Amino acid sequence: MFGSKGRKERKRLIALLLAGTMVLSGMGISPISVQAEETATAVEQVQETEPVETIVEEQGEETVSGGDIEVPEVEETEVLETEEISEVAVQAAEVTVPVVQNTSGNSDGYVLDAAELATFGADTKKDGDEETAGTDKYFTIHYSAGTKVEAKEKEFTDGYKSVNRINFAGAVKKTQNSISFTTTGKAKVKVYWGAADANREMAIINDSGKTIAVTEVKPAKDQLCCWEVTLDDAGTYYLGGSEKKNYIFRVEVTEGEQEEISRADWSTVDAPEITEVKQSGEKIDITVKAVVGNDGADKIVVTLQNEENTEVGNVTSSAKKDKHTVSITPDKSGTYTASVVATREGETDKAGNNMEVYFSLPLATPVISSATSKGNGAVEVVWSAVKEATGYAVTATAEGENEVSKAVTADETTALLEGLTVGKTYTISVVAVRGENKTNPGTATVTVTAEAQRVWSKSTYGSSTDSKNNGVIGNANDGKVTVYSEGGKGKIVPGSTDGLTFYYTAIDPETENFTLTADIHVDSWTLSNGQEGFGMMAADAVGLNGDGTAFWNNTYQAIATKIEYYWDGEDVTTDSSAGKISMKLGLGAISKLGVTAEDVAGIKNGTITMPAGYVSKTTTLETGAAAKGPGTYNLVGNWNKKAEPTGNLENPLTDFRLQIQRNNTGYYLRYLDKDNKVIKEIRYYDLERTSLTQIDKDNIYVGFFASRNARITVSNIELKTINPADDEKAEEREIEYVYPINTIESPAFSNSADYNLVYYGNADGTLVVKDENGKEVLNKEFKALTKETVALKLNSGKNTFTINFIPDKEYKPGEFKLMTSYDPVTINHTVEYKTVENNNIYVSPNGKSNAAGTKDAPMDIYTAVKIAAPGQKILIKEGTYNLSSTVKVERGINGTADAMIYMIADPEAGSRPVFDFGGKCAGMILAGDYWYFQGFDVTRSADAQKGIQVSGNHNILDRIKAYKNGNTGIQISRYLGTDQFNQWPAHNTILNCSSYLNADKGYEDADGFAAKLTVGQGNVFDGCIAAYNADDGWDLFAKVQSGSIGVVTIQNCVAFKNGYILDENGREINAGNGNGFKMGGDSMPGAHVLKNSVAFANKAKGIDSNSCPDIKVYSSTTFDNESYNVAFYTNTAVNTAFAADGILSYKVSNRVAEQFKLLGTQNAADVKGATNYYFNGSKSVNNNGKEATASWFKSLLDTASALKDGGITRNADGTINMNGFLELTDEVPEGVGARMSGRTSGDITVTPDEPKQDDSKPENNNSNDNGSGSAGTSSAPETVNWNEVSSSVQDKVTEIAQNPAIATVNMNMVCTSEVQVPQKVLNTIKGTNVTVAFHSGNGIAMSISGQDLKNKDLSKIQNIDLTVDQASNNIPANVVAAKTSAPVRQLAIKDSGSFGVNVNIHVNVGKENAGKTANMYRYNAEKGRLEYCGSFTVTSNGQSMFALKRGGNYLVTVTERRPSESVWFAEGDYTIKPGDTLSKIAQRNHMTLAELLRRNAQITNRNLIKVGQRLNLN
Repeated sequence: MFGSKGRKERKRLIALLLAGTMVLSGMGISPISVQAEETATAVEQVQETEPVETIVEEQGEETVSGGDIEVPEVEETEVLETEEISEVAVQAAEVTVPVVQNTSGNSDGYVLDAAELATFGADTKKDGDEETAGTDKYFTIHYSAGTKVEAKEKEFTDGYKSVNRINFAGAVKKTQNSISFTTTGKAKVKVYWGAADANREMAIINDSGKTIAVTEVKPAKDQLCCWEVTLDDAGTYYLGGSEKKNYIFRVEVTEGEQEEISRADWSTVDAPEITEVKQSGEKIDITVKAVVGNDGADKIVVTLQNEENTEVGNVTSSAKKDKHTVSITPDKSGTYTASVVATREGETDKAGNNMEVYFSLPLATPVISSATSKGNGAVEVVWSAVKEATGYAVTATAEGENEVSKAVTADETTALLEGLTVGKTYTISVVAVRGENKTNPGTATVTVTAEAQRVWSKSTYGSSTDSKNNGVIGNANDGKVTVYSEGGKGKIVPGSTDGLTFYYTAIDPETENFTLTADIHVDSWTLSNGQEGFGMMAADAVGLNGDGTAFWNNTYQAIATKIEYYWDGEDVTTDSSAGKISMKLGLGAISKLGVTAEDVAGIKNGTITMPAGYVSKTTTLETGAAAKGPGTYNLVGNWNKKAEPTGNLENPLTDFRLQIQRNNTGYYLRYLDKDNKVIKEIRYYDLERTSLTQIDKDNIYVGFFASRNARITVSNIELKTINPADDEKAEEREIEYVYPINTIESPAFSNSADYNLVYYGNADGTLVVKDENGKEVLNKEFKALTKETVALKLNSGKNTFTINFIPDKEYKPGEFKLMTSYDPVTINHTVEYKTVENNNIYVSPNGKSNAAGTKDAPMDIYTAVKIAAPGQKILIKEGTYNLSSTVKVERGINGTADAMIYMIADPEAGSRPVFDFGGKCAGMILAGDYWYFQGFDVTRSADAQKGIQVSGNHNILDRIKAYKNGNTGIQISRYLGTDQFNQWPAHNTILNCSSYLNADKGYEDADGFAAKLTVGQGNVFDGCIAAYNADDGWDLFAKVQSGSIGVVTIQNCVAFKNGYILDENGREINAGNGNGFKMGGDSMPGAHVLKNSVAFANKAKGIDSNSCPDIKVYSSTTFDNESYNVAFYTNTAVNTAFAADGILSYKVSNRVAEQFKLLGTQNAADVKGATNYYFNGSKSVNNNGKEATASWFKSLLDTASALKDGGITRNADGTINMNGFLELTDEVPEGVGARMSGRTSGDITVTPDEPKQDDSKPENNNSNDNGSGSAGTSSAPETVNWNEVSSSVQDKVTEIAQNPAIATVNMNMVCTSEVQVPQKVLNTIKGTNVTVAFHSGNGIAMSISGQDLKNKDLSKIQNIDLTVDQASNNIPANVVAAKTSAPVRQLAIKDSGSFGVNVNIHVNVGKENAGKTANMYRYNAEKGRLEYCGSFTVTSNGQSMFALKRGGNYLVTVTERRPSESVWFAEGDYTIKPGDTLSKIAQRNHMTLAELLRRNAQITNRNLIKVGQRLNLN
């Protein structure tokens, strides 16, 4: 999409951002520790380029996070936040990264990229063959017989990445080996090309054959080159190799600005004329004579209709020429009529003539599914049907011979070739025939045997499959076969249906038992989301080859896939309290049973969604990881190196010997060693011999399969059969023993005296609960697999309850099942009821579990979420919380409707707190009710683990950011596997949250937001942004085995660029599916609602029903998504009930029309009413033909520019700001499209706790505990013992030197008396990552960073007086009044001289000023004026910050925007030295050249400066 200019701009911006982040240190560690050498805005400290100043200012960022920051890594703490910063951005500074795609180019002109061409080899084309291609078919490719289009991935120096190249066979000619195009005036041509040999050049010739331009590169062989040349005159030009062939990857032509030319009167323009319509292979080519351009139409639209007058397709051409050839592809033979219309904006369309053509659908090549020797010289051949074929010609040709040995014809898709020679190998060919038409042959090889061989067939079927990426190579009868499923297709789903490639043979269930044994070698596999797999299978039905819909059958699988099991230290157990082993790929057995033929029919006709008797069970066949203890491991080697699994075992296995046996007892799945000794065996009883005869009663299908990026080679295949009457007699069925489950699901702590004890068990019996005094509080019968809730009253402190369960000795958990024990069970359950009296509970990165939770004695986060009571607020101090275990708000730790529990960022902090889980575990789980989260970040959960999981009810997440997590950023789903629908999370609101850059290793599962699988009613996403997530923006998936989820509402939300993530350099990585709003799954109804929302530039669909048959979409905009903007469809549902009102779908970068599959009782008017404007492949129109145009949008429809120039940001109230992009004009009918609005974020008032008489003084050494941004006024002046401070600082410096994991240390001192910082303290922190801050109360603090002192000579500094007089009124009232009518405050810094070091002052101007601009002025008493020092965008907490070098009298004001000031405070503090330039000086001092010149008005010639000259740098 972007040319070199776009790519260079991206690189320049990233370099600028890197520079900015690297020079401005400290912001990540506290609100008062910013290295800000200059008091002017940080905007001017970034780069020497004026336009950048504007870009960064628009984002409102004054400083960025400290240290050597790599964009966009998120390990650094976020900066002081402004509300205008892009929500999806380079994390260190949250500055939007421009969009970069793998294929770059200039979107303003005409582009031909070889990537759009199908690859082919030499002799595919003939000399003189032509093909139109590129933007609006602007280019014509002139082929020769030797031309090839080859797959070649190359990267050019400007970042363009190729996919294919055109390999011409000779020098440029008008008739061959060239690409031609016609310009209407001056044009710029850019060619990405490669030298086929040394010193070869490219050339452009004109229509007369004259050479107009030649490169002068003299390249080396295979050198990649980029040629830009300007063509001055209008005309037709031909591009190719100068004297011999070269390779062409991409051509861009941009026509220059034309002189204003009055257009020909529309009445004088001829109507378009179709001059020729002809069949060209699979397409119909339509040639039209029509003038398009100044003297003609804006465009022509060519339409093709079939004999039933139904439109087959249409193509638009706006190429400026008078002859146009377009192509449309029909799907069947017949007579077609082409018509054409010419249009010009503001004029009546001109219709041209119609022309008919007969189209003969080219026959597809037959695909042979099996060629099997039947003995005695006969071979049976089976193949797939070919559309419109009337017959087939089948031949056999012996190896090494040219003549056909045998030929037959067939009307069906099977044939028997007889009379072949035993022992010879034949190539079998099948040709489809229709009259005189014949296809290329489909082929297979077979060796003729004296004895009949088994028929082995192949089929690719089931969810997510396609024939292109799945297949089989070889023949089992020859002893070896490769089975593969690649391209991310297919999936293994134990809970429902699979999608896979199956290579199989049929067994007669009446006359054959069997044993299939084989070696399986793993060629390759790719980690995804646990749905990849391969192995051996027996099934009672096989899906139709190429059918990608869900297919139900009964199966036994010996499989390598995601396997989980429990280990009791000696063996596998069903006891869920034992250690859990999770294998990314392990080896196991899966049984999927209980599907009947009636179930399949019911699912097909829509009467049921899932078989009622379906049962699936997974058991491990390998336990090598168990000795390592609970954890996540991987057994299987030869993985794709791009996605390395977690926990790889030593010497991962790539070869497995597996066996499936059916005997009179049932089915045995075995893992064998090389000597056929059983390593592990799983037995499935089938004494009635019916488990795999439910659907197809005549056959059992057994063979090998692969799914989702797996390729295996199967060898040493041995299939033995035996008549059941001759087989061993059936064994008596053994009893299966089930371990008892006796679980207390309630937590061992409570924040209330009212406590619900919840018991869950898997056996019938009697449940007795006693309190600590032995009094029975419950005695009742209990039913297995239910929950019993007992309401209890707690005393403060620890409460112990005794739970006795007496199992019913007659209870059986199932047929042929017993419990392992019927002994009574006693559980002693202790619950601690503990709260704190404070209104507020402070937590910090280094908080302690036994701390009081006050501001000066903060608690750890894990303890706080256990004891917070209704109405209390957990105040999260700023800083990075390096966490190694999941933060859980347990079920039962609830607020109330009237008194929620708040967990919010400390309002006095200057930066957002960050919960960083370091890739070690799941992030947060919120299982409680009535909680309110606000203002913090969650990042780096472990691979496949969510950032935040909401599992409770009536919770609100507000202004939360979830990024770079190992799975979905924020997901709503149930807490426990035992939870039924009534316990699924309900009525939660996710408000103004942002989720971005989340990615699992397999790029399969990590969405921005999700409410899926197990979700109750009433959940709402409002004002949220999802971008650059590996999978989808939103995912509302449901599955048949758990049923429909509750209705989910998404409103006022934005989803963009999902399916891509960004690497450390800001480059896009092609990741997962990439839908914007994916609103369903498994064809389950949901009635989910999307309204007033925007989806744009997502990798796949914008609004995707994902087979949910009844989503509702209102007043939403979907723009330029790479697949369908809108997709309303279902897979297996019989009826749909979609509703749409106010959809505005628009495209500029691709021509993919919408997808509609409206079925059964659907009222089409509910979807295709006049208020919906759908993109039809050429334009956006409603059902009345009214067109939506570019004038409906306020700004240019350029995604790249929109993201570059500010991005999608937030207003101060938390609502989304589109910054003009996709905002609508008054032309748009009311209710059509999204007009971004929404619910504002909560304004939460924090009431300070009253200090207690015995409160201790604040700590002075909070490592990484960033404290508050202001200290408040003490009851008495606080003084500082500088010896103690120096000693504490030295301790911290030693600590961080010994522990590199501690990135920064912030030390806060409350000091409301004089602040005389001694040299000793400065020397101690010099050059370290320690910042000391002095809080003088009332929101004022001064800070000094050790990094700022790194190169300072401190020998002449004794004490720095940072005492602040906050009651000062030293600036004359008339001077103040002239500047502002509403001053915030005056400050007098006692020492009016130079400090000699950099000092930051932090001033809290109030949360009500968030998003406004704070400005600082120094009073110049000699001149009687205020001199401007700089501005800062006020944070959401009211913070502002300025850098100072000397004391004096200062005024702080607040304005709506940054003032334009001409009088700056200046101090000449640099003397020009030999070798200096102004640019170098500006760069060293972190400012732009323009800013340096603005501060030094005495410089009139920037190219003339003198040694010794003084410059003002402040």
